Order: sequence, then C-alpha cells, then structure tokens
Amino acid sequence: MENKHGTCDWCKQFTDNLVRLDYVDGISNHSCTGCHDLAKIDVRQFNLAELALRAKQTRLN
Repeated sequence: MENKHGTCDWCKQFTDNLVRLDYVDGISNHSCTGCHDLAKIDVRQFNLAELALRAKQTRLN
C-alpha cells in the first residue's frame, strides 16, 4: 500500500494520507485512514462477488 495526497473515494475529503485499494477487475480507489476499514470491507465484498460471478460464468460455458 502506498500513501499519497488527494481525495478519498469514500468520504470525498482531501487528505495527504491516502491508501490505495485494488479491485480484481483492475480498478483501484483510494481511501483516507478514517474510511480505510469501511473501504477494505467494500473492496473485499466486491472482489468476492466478482470472483463468484466469474466462476459461475466459467461453469456455464
């Protein structure tokens, strides 16, 4: 994880301590330290759902 400054994608506040979070589909977002716990849960839930969808599509083909 890298720290940099910018706007948090969850609370939309400008901060100098952003943490990058990566999704399995290649997109990444940044969260401040205040939103980091919520952001980790959000990204994890998306990634699990995305992997389940990919597995289901593979089984159907």
